[in-house]
Amino acid sequence: MGSRARLLASMADKNLTPFDKVNAWFELAGMEDYGGHDSMLPKIMTLESAIYDPTPANPHNATTTFSFTIPRELCNMTGNLHGGAVALIFDICTSTAISACAREGFWDTGHVSRTLNCTYLRPAPLGAKVTVESQVVHLGRRLGMTTGVIKTEDGKVCYTCEHGKAAVGGASM
Repeated sequence: MGSRARLLASMADKNLTPFDKVNAWFELAGMEDYGGHDSMLPKIMTLESAIYDPTPANPHNATTTFSFTIPRELCNMTGNLHGGAVALIFDICTSTAISACAREGFWDTGHVSRTLNCTYLRPAPLGAKVTVESQVVHLGRRLGMTTGVIKTEDGKVCYTCEHGKAAVGGASM
């Protein structure tokens, strides 16, 4: 089994911690032979935490936190984080939160975006250190909802999002 297939299989491994599951996805996106638009994120972002803490009220309660310093490559001409880059970052980071609570037969065969609504509150400038906090709000058999927020080091909220997801592949529930 190749390294890509091994990483894919490990994402739903019940013996891995939520941190390891999220990190496996990030390793996959950062592989040298993958040149997709999101391949630069593992090179600039650090996974700080990935927590899965189910409760009766929220059985899919998962959160992730990433940090990074805004590079020139993701800025617009005015030197602030580009709106398209914000959407890309939210798309990937909120999706990885789902990986933290995926298990065999439940959200383990991939997922795609249905909606991605970003709100731009204040610009984050080139060189600023920011955190990206994501949370799984709900996961059903096929549809899910996550949220995200990008904050500066001093806690100011710059961007928020609501991300609707759809599970792909076979459902074995």
